[in-house]
Amino acid sequence: MEKQLKALTEKLLDYNKQLLYISQQAQKRQKEPDFFAEVKPFADQVKRVVDEWKQMALLWVKKARPRHIYEIQIETAGDNIEKAAVEAFYPSVPPRRIKQFCRSIEYTLLLVQERLEESMKQ
Repeated sequence: MEKQLKALTEKLLDYNKQLLYISQQAQKRQKEPDFFAEVKPFADQVKRVVDEWKQMALLWVKKARPRHIYEIQIETAGDNIEKAAVEAFYPSVPPRRIKQFCRSIEYTLLLVQERLEESMKQ
């Protein structure tokens, strides 16, 4: 379970980086995206990974009780990346908002990754 959770966490970190790039491109383009052609496929892809990650991460938090990681953080990080996966495409969303989402998401994901590595070494 821990190896799979680690892989999902890495995938979400990758999506998180993509969100910053997508947001930058949206700001340059200054044009509303085609929701069904651009936004929805990406958001659905992210949601599938987030749903699987949240389920596993919540079980892991309950079972392993990692230091400084709580269920609410897992829920919040999952919700934030789902919101950002849609909002990043829109130039009307301030880039600062996307950056703040991404920093918050990254913090939680890196903490999960760090604690997973610690528990896998034991």
